[in-house]
Amino acid sequence: MFNELTLNIEAQLAKGSDFAIAQVVDRIAPSSGKVGDKALILESGEMIGWVGGGCVRGIVIKEALDVIRSKRYKRVRISPEGGTRETATYKEYVMSCQSKGTVEILIEPMMSQPEIIIAGKSNIARKLAALAVAADFRVSVLAMDADAQMFPGVHRVYDKVDFSPFKNHNNTYIIVTTRGENDDISVRKALETGAGYVGFVASAKKAADIRTHLAKEGLSENDISRLKSPVGLDINAKLASEVAISILAEIIDDFRNGRASANKQRQKDTSEAAISAEQPAGDTFAEEYYINPVCQVPVSRKNPKHIIEYKGELVYFCCDGCKVSFEKNPAQYIK
Repeated sequence: MFNELTLNIEAQLAKGSDFAIAQVVDRIAPSSGKVGDKALILESGEMIGWVGGGCVRGIVIKEALDVIRSKRYKRVRISPEGGTRETATYKEYVMSCQSKGTVEILIEPMMSQPEIIIAGKSNIARKLAALAVAADFRVSVLAMDADAQMFPGVHRVYDKVDFSPFKNHNNTYIIVTTRGENDDISVRKALETGAGYVGFVASAKKAADIRTHLAKEGLSENDISRLKSPVGLDINAKLASEVAISILAEIIDDFRNGRASANKQRQKDTSEAAISAEQPAGDTFAEEYYINPVCQVPVSRKNPKHIIEYKGELVYFCCDGCKVSFEKNPAQYIK
């Protein structure tokens, strides 16, 4: 199980996916989850691995989706006496399953390093590529006549500015530093990818001229407004290496704090809306899981403890306790 889980983690990181890892860190018998049991939870709500069944599984999936959204770890304690404490990083639930055991689970966010795509082969481009590689970013370079010797250590080098090989730009930062070599074409291609962060290394006048040109070419005002120029944190940089440091610092700031990446913000808004409606985001999750109306915990439609039909609707339960409570007063739980 450990090797299989490790391979799945590596596969998700390679795809650039955000996910969470849950691990049982404490236990009072009887409970099916043992200390050391581990699972990863995808943004779709799919769980790979094992930390417990029944209500434990549903609770962990629900809280893991919030951990992925917030990028903050959380400890979850599920016990017969639960429900007495809740903070930003700690939450208790009642163990409503028949086992009556107690488990404490640590859920941590896992975020893959974003990819930095550098268009251009300027001195700033080379310095930025070297710094980003050293900081463990995945780096690709697009520039006419560029080669691996010019950019040692980068993931990929293409000898023309063409973004078509990159299929997913949700976790991508694009920096255009072409320095007069088809700047307008490169900037336009970068913006057309839909990447949440597109930076253009240029003077204020050059950036203004590019924006005016793009508008005349018919690029939408919304797309043009996404162009960041000047780019980089204001550290009064003068040298090419200092400019590269300021750019990488801004990328790290955006990645960790989500201040400028439009795609990430849209994903966050969607996730928050879904959570507020007590329905985790993701079509796959909605198809496979049903929110138990009694405890508000996701229940697998494929393997529920109980199913009851109420007013033409199938209602799924994770345990006997929720089923009994529902049967006493169904109208209290389904409006």
